[in-house]
Amino acid sequence: MSVSDGIMRIEKSKSSIALDVIKHPGLEPMSIEFPLEPKHNEFKPEVDYNRDVLAQFFKSFREGGISMRKETGDYVNLFWPNLAHWSGMLWDPRGFPKMIYKLNRYEGSQTKEVISLSPWKMRLGAGLLFALQKIGLFIPKNFSEVKDMKVAKKLPHLKNIARERSGIIEYRDDISKTDEHYFRVYENSDCCGFENIGCAVASHIPPMLAGNFKGIEQDGREWNSVETKCVGLGDPYCEFKFIPGEIEDLEASLEKDISVIEKIHERLIKQLKGFLLEGKPLVNRNKLGSDVHLHVVMHAMGFPHLAGERYRMAQRMGGARTGREIGERLINSGLDEDEAIKRVFDFMNYCKVGKITRKDKTIRIKENCECIRTKLYTRIKEPCCYFTSAFLSGLFSAVKKKRVIETKCTVAGDPYCEWEII
Repeated sequence: MSVSDGIMRIEKSKSSIALDVIKHPGLEPMSIEFPLEPKHNEFKPEVDYNRDVLAQFFKSFREGGISMRKETGDYVNLFWPNLAHWSGMLWDPRGFPKMIYKLNRYEGSQTKEVISLSPWKMRLGAGLLFALQKIGLFIPKNFSEVKDMKVAKKLPHLKNIARERSGIIEYRDDISKTDEHYFRVYENSDCCGFENIGCAVASHIPPMLAGNFKGIEQDGREWNSVETKCVGLGDPYCEFKFIPGEIEDLEASLEKDISVIEKIHERLIKQLKGFLLEGKPLVNRNKLGSDVHLHVVMHAMGFPHLAGERYRMAQRMGGARTGREIGERLINSGLDEDEAIKRVFDFMNYCKVGKITRKDKTIRIKENCECIRTKLYTRIKEPCCYFTSAFLSGLFSAVKKKRVIETKCTVAGDPYCEWEII
């Protein structure tokens, strides 16, 4: 977590990475080698849904439903997941966005599998609809024709986009045609704050809906999506094309140029510094406001516990850099150490990351939003706050010359997540 404190040299081969420690305040010169996971081509994550957490998750989507987080609520300021998302991009601008796309699409395709684990009323209603679909009633067997996609837009998946506040979506039946459909999204949570940044930035709605179409169609065709317009490119809204089958140059469009990633990172750091020092707003949308549901948080931050160590490393390294940079800028602005940390903690509470407190050498977060994704999709019983841990460690490295280690986590069965400052 304290790589940025020293001078390192990284040497990469096909099967491993060697980290040569040349100079570091806490280490003797040494070489550390660890295996390099291959990039996933045909990605099939091992998902083990937690039925109890899944039931809570469904209830949180209902109007007046029961919150998964009793004290903090189920909505988070969209700045936090976007900060985590683009921090991960810093470490792996080619592989990280592809991982996000594949996992978001996979999660969206699990419609029937998820319903089979849902509360009995939902299973009964969905079972009836899918039975009627087989004979061509209510839900079309596939979404090839424009008239069929018009029906699809009334399904819960598209309605949930409004409920989770990830955007205001509309189907473009005026330009869509057989096996080529367009959706337009206003106030897209992925893109808010990145206007005219120089690239298309949406990562949640396009792959998620592509997965949804596969999961609902009778023959389970492999749908893909690509962003054709984006506020990041200067457009007034985002627009996506969906087709069954391959989209030429899709993977190339997902990869991000490191110069653009750095530009996005700098904009985020400046926005956060403005909030911390001058009380400037982080982000806001005219109709949807600044908050998004936990479902959006999971999609924005990705599913690195399913994707493997390569992507957990991306979130750790990106989070450490982001925490360190904001700590350095606060100290350089004239704040003392304790005030700098207090303001960052106030920011995290403002964003509803969880309820964060500090006592002596311990940091505690109740209901940390990062844990929900692991508790929902896996049976893992170990600390898993990859981004949060790295962000805090980077912050304390810059401000206190300390680092932090997660010692407790709700995923491991603890009542809260806790870090020791060392």
